[in-house]
Amino acid sequence: MELRLKRGEPLEEILRRAGWKDFEELTSDIMREAGFLTFRNFRFSSRRKRYEIDVIALENPRIILVDCKRWDLRPGKSSALRASASKHLRRSLEFLGKIQEFRSLNISNWKRVILIPIIVTLYDEGIVEYERVLIVPIFKMTSFLEEARDGIFDQITAQISNLESLVRVE
Repeated sequence: MELRLKRGEPLEEILRRAGWKDFEELTSDIMREAGFLTFRNFRFSSRRKRYEIDVIALENPRIILVDCKRWDLRPGKSSALRASASKHLRRSLEFLGKIQEFRSLNISNWKRVILIPIIVTLYDEGIVEYERVLIVPIFKMTSFLEEARDGIFDQITAQISNLESLVRVE
Protein backbone atom coordinates (compact mmCIF):
# COMPACT_ATOMS: atom_id res chain seq x y z
CA MET A 1 0.00 0.00 0.00
CA GLU A 2 2.81 2.40 0.89
CA LEU A 3 4.44 1.89 -2.51
CA ARG A 4 1.19 2.66 -4.29
CA LEU A 5 0.84 5.87 -2.28
CA LYS A 6 4.38 6.88 -3.23
CA ARG A 7 3.48 6.32 -6.89
CA GLY A 8 0.72 8.88 -6.47
CA GLU A 9 -2.36 6.64 -6.42
CA PRO A 10 -5.27 8.21 -4.52
CA LEU A 11 -5.70 6.73 -1.05
CA GLU A 12 -9.43 6.15 -1.56
CA GLU A 13 -8.74 4.07 -4.67
CA ILE A 14 -6.04 2.06 -2.89
CA LEU A 15 -8.35 1.36 0.03
CA ARG A 16 -11.22 0.43 -2.24
CA ARG A 17 -9.06 -2.36 -3.71
CA ALA A 18 -7.21 -3.26 -0.50
CA GLY A 19 -8.16 -6.12 1.77
CA TRP A 20 -9.46 -5.94 5.31
CA LYS A 21 -5.98 -6.55 6.80
CA ASP A 22 -4.63 -3.51 4.95
CA PHE A 23 -7.56 -1.46 6.24
CA GLU A 24 -6.87 -2.54 9.82
CA GLU A 25 -3.17 -1.83 9.38
CA LEU A 26 -3.83 1.68 8.05
CA THR A 27 -6.22 2.39 10.92
CA SER A 28 -3.59 1.28 13.42
CA ASP A 29 -0.88 3.29 11.64
CA ILE A 30 -2.97 6.49 11.75
CA MET A 31 -3.51 6.06 15.48
CA ARG A 32 0.15 5.27 16.13
CA GLU A 33 1.25 8.32 14.09
CA ALA A 34 -1.05 10.40 16.31
CA GLY A 35 0.87 9.19 19.37
CA PHE A 36 -1.28 6.30 20.59
CA LEU A 37 0.16 2.93 21.59
CA THR A 38 -1.64 0.39 19.39
CA PHE A 39 -2.34 -3.33 19.43
CA ARG A 40 -3.88 -5.24 16.52
CA ASN A 41 -6.11 -8.28 16.58
CA PHE A 42 -6.41 -8.38 20.37
CA ARG A 43 -8.09 -11.64 21.44
CA PHE A 44 -9.63 -12.52 24.77
CA SER A 45 -12.23 -14.80 26.32
CA SER A 46 -15.08 -13.89 28.62
CA ARG A 47 -18.01 -15.95 29.81
CA ARG A 48 -17.02 -18.87 27.59
CA LYS A 49 -16.96 -16.72 24.46
CA ARG A 50 -13.99 -15.64 22.35
CA TYR A 51 -13.70 -12.01 21.28
CA GLU A 52 -11.38 -10.10 19.01
CA ILE A 53 -10.83 -6.37 18.76
CA ASP A 54 -9.28 -5.24 15.48
CA VAL A 55 -7.28 -2.34 16.93
CA ILE A 56 -6.77 -1.05 20.46
CA ALA A 57 -5.29 2.43 20.86
CA LEU A 58 -4.06 3.57 24.29
CA GLU A 59 -3.30 7.00 25.67
CA ASN A 60 -3.82 7.42 29.41
CA PRO A 61 -6.69 7.42 30.44
CA ARG A 62 -8.33 6.60 27.08
CA ILE A 63 -8.63 3.24 25.40
CA ILE A 64 -10.12 3.33 21.92
CA LEU A 65 -11.51 -0.03 20.85
CA VAL A 66 -11.79 -0.26 17.08
CA ASP A 67 -13.86 -2.51 14.87
CA CYS A 68 -12.84 -1.97 11.23
CA LYS A 69 -15.51 -2.30 8.53
CA ARG A 70 -14.18 -1.94 5.01
CA TRP A 71 -17.57 -2.38 3.39
CA ASP A 72 -18.64 -1.22 -0.04
CA LEU A 73 -21.55 1.20 -0.25
CA ARG A 74 -24.85 -0.45 -1.03
CA PRO A 75 -28.47 0.03 0.06
CA GLY A 76 -29.33 -1.28 3.52
CA LYS A 77 -25.80 -1.03 4.88
CA SER A 78 -26.90 1.23 7.75
CA SER A 79 -28.88 -1.61 9.37
CA ALA A 80 -25.81 -3.88 9.21
CA LEU A 81 -23.76 -1.05 10.69
CA ARG A 82 -26.24 -0.71 13.56
CA ALA A 83 -26.02 -4.46 14.22
CA SER A 84 -22.22 -4.25 14.20
CA ALA A 85 -22.34 -1.32 16.63
CA SER A 86 -24.50 -3.31 19.06
CA LYS A 87 -22.13 -6.26 18.84
CA HIS A 88 -19.09 -4.00 19.30
CA LEU A 89 -20.61 -2.38 22.40
CA ARG A 90 -21.14 -5.82 23.97
CA ARG A 91 -17.55 -6.77 23.06
CA SER A 92 -16.27 -3.49 24.55
CA LEU A 93 -18.13 -4.02 27.82
CA GLU A 94 -16.79 -7.58 28.06
CA PHE A 95 -13.30 -6.12 27.49
CA LEU A 96 -13.86 -3.64 30.32
CA GLY A 97 -14.95 -6.43 32.64
CA LYS A 98 -11.71 -8.33 31.96
CA ILE A 99 -9.33 -5.36 31.74
CA GLN A 100 -7.51 -6.23 34.97
CA GLU A 101 -6.29 -9.43 33.28
CA PHE A 102 -4.71 -7.72 30.27
CA ARG A 103 -1.17 -7.21 31.58
CA SER A 104 0.15 -6.75 28.02
CA LEU A 105 -1.66 -3.40 27.80
CA ASN A 106 0.59 -2.04 30.56
CA ILE A 107 -2.04 0.14 32.25
CA SER A 108 -1.31 -0.89 35.83
CA ASN A 109 -0.49 2.69 36.88
CA TRP A 110 -3.70 4.21 35.45
CA LYS A 111 -6.22 5.55 37.97
CA ARG A 112 -9.18 5.33 35.62
CA VAL A 113 -10.04 4.09 32.16
CA ILE A 114 -12.19 5.80 29.55
CA LEU A 115 -13.38 3.41 26.86
CA ILE A 116 -14.26 4.78 23.45
CA PRO A 117 -15.73 2.08 21.21
CA ILE A 118 -15.67 3.00 17.52
CA ILE A 119 -16.29 1.46 14.14
CA VAL A 120 -13.98 2.73 11.42
CA THR A 121 -15.52 2.68 7.96
CA LEU A 122 -14.19 3.33 4.49
CA TYR A 123 -17.09 5.59 3.63
CA ASP A 124 -19.28 8.01 5.53
CA GLU A 125 -22.39 5.91 6.23
CA GLY A 126 -24.48 8.79 7.56
CA ILE A 127 -24.58 7.40 11.12
CA VAL A 128 -22.48 9.25 13.66
CA GLU A 129 -23.26 7.19 16.77
CA TYR A 130 -25.34 4.17 17.63
CA GLU A 131 -25.68 2.73 21.15
CA ARG A 132 -22.60 4.58 22.46
CA VAL A 133 -20.46 3.34 19.54
CA LEU A 134 -19.07 6.05 17.30
CA ILE A 135 -18.93 5.54 13.53
CA VAL A 136 -15.80 7.17 12.12
CA PRO A 137 -14.87 7.28 8.42
CA ILE A 138 -11.16 6.58 8.05
CA PHE A 139 -10.68 9.90 6.27
CA LYS A 140 -11.81 11.68 9.46
CA MET A 141 -9.63 9.69 11.88
CA THR A 142 -7.10 12.45 12.54
CA SER A 143 -9.74 14.99 13.57
CA PHE A 144 -11.57 12.30 15.56
CA LEU A 145 -8.41 11.52 17.54
CA GLU A 146 -7.86 15.21 18.32
CA GLU A 147 -11.43 15.49 19.60
CA ALA A 148 -11.05 12.26 21.59
CA ARG A 149 -8.02 13.74 23.36
CA ASP A 150 -10.16 16.75 24.27
CA GLY A 151 -12.61 14.45 26.06
CA ILE A 152 -15.52 14.98 23.68
CA PHE A 153 -16.23 11.24 23.42
CA ASP A 154 -15.70 10.24 27.06
CA GLN A 155 -18.80 8.10 27.62
CA ILE A 156 -17.75 4.88 29.33
CA THR A 157 -15.55 5.53 32.38
CA ALA A 158 -14.27 3.08 34.97
CA GLN A 159 -12.45 4.04 38.16
CA ILE A 160 -9.70 1.62 39.07
CA SER A 161 -8.79 1.25 42.72
CA ASN A 162 -6.25 -1.38 41.76
CA LEU A 163 -5.92 -3.87 38.94
CA GLU A 164 -7.89 -6.47 40.86
CA SER A 165 -11.20 -4.64 40.90
CA LEU A 166 -13.13 -2.07 38.94
CA VAL A 167 -14.99 0.16 41.37
CA ARG A 168 -17.49 2.01 39.22
CA VAL A 169 -18.62 2.16 35.62
CA GLU A 170 -20.48 5.29 34.52
